[in-house]
Amino acid sequence: MLILGGGSRKGAERLSARLKLPFPVLVDPDPDRAVYHRYGLDKVLIALQRSGTFLIDKQGIVRYIHQVTNPQASVEKEELMREVEQLYQEEKRLEHEE
Repeated sequence: MLILGGGSRKGAERLSARLKLPFPVLVDPDPDRAVYHRYGLDKVLIALQRSGTFLIDKQGIVRYIHQVTNPQASVEKEELMREVEQLYQEEKRLEHEE
């Protein structure tokens, strides 16, 4: 699990410390935000940066998407944790089948 954001590395470190995150917070230094665009996170009305939460499995397949335009909105933690648990159980099942 990781967070990708625009801005500075210091800002990412502050976010990680403030939220006590047990996973990396990365920064996309590209001023054109190519990574954002690849995931459909374009700016809306010229000024609002769309944000999103994506759950990607070990094979690189996007399993969950939650996009928002409102910068104050966030992902529903319970919903995301259900998706993480479902993916975990599926990965575990596939490991046992191998």
